Amino acid sequence: MSDYLDPHNEELLKDFFAEAYQQVELMEQNLLVLEQDPGNSEAVDEIFRAAHTLKGGAGTVQMEELAEFTHALEDALDEIRSGTVKVSSEIVDLLLSSLDVLKAMLGAREAGDVYREDVSALLERLKALQGAGAHPPAEPPASGKKAGSSRKGAPSRGKAASTGGESLSEEEIRELFEAAPSRHTVYRVQVTFDESNVMNTVGGIQGFALLKDLGAVLRTDPPFEKLYEDEFFPVVVYYVASSLSEEELLSRIVFPSDVAKDVKVERVSLPEEGEEAQGRGGEPEGVEEGAESGGEEVGPVPAEEEEGPLPELPKKAPAAPVREKSVATSILRVDSGRVDALLNLVSEAVINKATFNQISVQFGETFTQFQTLQSLFGEKLRGLMDVIPELARMMVEQDVSEKQVRRMLQEQYGELFEMFDPVEASFKGILNKYREATQQLNRITGEMQEAVMRIRMVPISQIFARFPRLVRDLSRSLKKKINLIIEGQETELDKSVIEDLLDPLIHCVRNSVDHGIEGPGERKKAGKPEEGTIVLRARNEGNLIVIEIIDDGRGIDVEAVRKRAVERGLIHPNKILSQVEAFNLIFEPGFSTARSVTDLSGRGVGLDVVKRQIEKLNGSISVWSEQGKGTRFTIKLPLTLAIIQGLLVQVGGERYAIPITSVVDCHRIRPSDIRYIDGYEVFDVREEVVSLLRLNRLFKIPTDEEKEYFFVVIVGSGERKMGIVVDGILGEEDVVIKPLRDHFVNTPGIAGANITGEGTVSLIIDVPQLLELGLKEEREARKKRDTSIL
Repeated sequence: MSDYLDPHNEELLKDFFAEAYQQVELMEQNLLVLEQDPGNSEAVDEIFRAAHTLKGGAGTVQMEELAEFTHALEDALDEIRSGTVKVSSEIVDLLLSSLDVLKAMLGAREAGDVYREDVSALLERLKALQGAGAHPPAEPPASGKKAGSSRKGAPSRGKAASTGGESLSEEEIRELFEAAPSRHTVYRVQVTFDESNVMNTVGGIQGFALLKDLGAVLRTDPPFEKLYEDEFFPVVVYYVASSLSEEELLSRIVFPSDVAKDVKVERVSLPEEGEEAQGRGGEPEGVEEGAESGGEEVGPVPAEEEEGPLPELPKKAPAAPVREKSVATSILRVDSGRVDALLNLVSEAVINKATFNQISVQFGETFTQFQTLQSLFGEKLRGLMDVIPELARMMVEQDVSEKQVRRMLQEQYGELFEMFDPVEASFKGILNKYREATQQLNRITGEMQEAVMRIRMVPISQIFARFPRLVRDLSRSLKKKINLIIEGQETELDKSVIEDLLDPLIHCVRNSVDHGIEGPGERKKAGKPEEGTIVLRARNEGNLIVIEIIDDGRGIDVEAVRKRAVERGLIHPNKILSQVEAFNLIFEPGFSTARSVTDLSGRGVGLDVVKRQIEKLNGSISVWSEQGKGTRFTIKLPLTLAIIQGLLVQVGGERYAIPITSVVDCHRIRPSDIRYIDGYEVFDVREEVVSLLRLNRLFKIPTDEEKEYFFVVIVGSGERKMGIVVDGILGEEDVVIKPLRDHFVNTPGIAGANITGEGTVSLIIDVPQLLELGLKEEREARKKRDTSIL
């Protein structure tokens, strides 16, 4: 079987799962659009197309339960598309519950298992939309099999319904029965393939692969060897020996809809015992169907079960994070234009490489010319040294004038002054070419870096698209009316950043829904519209991306925060809190002002986790609120984690890089500018007292502390600031972050390493961790002093 059809092909499965999750997400987004605008036919078409694509893909990789369930969903959607069923909130709930089951099925398959929860109630509800409740129980449920497939006792189109085994001679039929295993029935399976399928030439092989798992394939027409030829056969007949009944066999033949147009199954009988054979296979259909229904077939359910609540089903679905880790990290969809731009830059780099090769050859030739001239110059110089005494004697004994001597020297050795002129001219020309090539190389590498980073950039809509469903479900469970507005979905962010951003955003949005937006009654009393608004906004700000979560809810009660902080011992009862200090307290671990514990909040877990995760991404989070008007969370993140702008500093003989996004400003100070408060070194910066941390002491680097000047780099994370004392500031540079391995991984205050242009290694400072480390050092020093005093 070809690799494309192999259901165990890892590359095929990766592509399938990526495409499948994209189709499910597309259906979910359009369902939410449809809920707001029930007459939106384009949304219905998009949902139907996505379901159809998912069904076909599931059939290709032989995920039968997924194909069957999606087919039932597709049939229900077809009723909506035709206008037979009108869209309502109950219908949307049903379809969203179906999507949750699809996610669960995909998650189970991705984990190497098969989804085993009972979905019969949901299938019955889907069938009810298409009037399937009036069908007899023997009718197999819609399960992604094929359009127009024949069933026992039903009239069939074409010859196959009446020919049975007539196309074979009696001897050939007898050979089939002799080759068939005992207690197996021989069937004639006729498959009509779709010529419009782009892979129509492998349809016959795909049918063989499918049928061999349901029984023994005894013969094919055309012959099996011809099926492997690169030729399209519109109709292929398979003779299969199987222990399944005719209906069971038909129900398990699942082709993607774009592969096969029609499938017909009929029993083959020996000529002299046709009636007997027919009798043996004539068990009541209800028995066969009942046997199968234990696995996947669905019988009628009591009316009260059909009318029950739907939201129970999503609870059975596995959590979604499974898919992000396995799919998102392995597949990156890139605009072909970006790849073309990168390839163009690579071609320019190749040309630039050829230029450097040419310059290298020219340098070699010039150096050879220089060595030749140097040797000739040495010979001439030695000759000059030999002739000088003779000229001096001539001036004394023969009364030769100085002018004559000069003329003689000029005639014989005047070329010495111009001997190296050709080399100089050649060297200058090569040097100019070298400078031009270097500038060109700088341009190409700079653009190539940007091109590679653009390839890694993905729109933030990949995670923003999940929030309409989240807000819808939360608002319904909390009985609130909330309008979610999403802005800046096209803003792009590095893929490595976006993968770790979903959880922090979910926490912030849930916080706005639960704590921020009031119920309709409370909003009405406050003179607000009953419907609250949450804005999820993204925008670029220099080399940063800024994400804001804004709500028009009740805001943060500073007094309630202060009271709770005092109860938990976080602040002294007499301390007067500013608004900013109160807002920052909500990021403390375990802090919550909720009066009761619910499924959404009250456990004190959430915003502290958000802060840690954002800081791990070299970002920051802040909050601003106005009581009675709303709250705004602001998250700032670097566009990429691979290459950052860093400030290089010198400490003793070591170099360190500080992420420029964490640098507030730099100062040169004298030792006399350092003051002490409670034994801590501090420095006054524009009427603000900043604690100092000496890197040489922290990392135990020998250095001279009795200098005339020190340099202080003020760094900050959120509202916290600290001055890092260093020996020198070397300037800004692009820093390529290389992860540390082995025992260096747990080094506190270090985020990674960078190799400088000189080939030396500089460690990259982890500013948030360094701030925590500095505070810890201060607390331990204070504890030691208190102990010594006692």
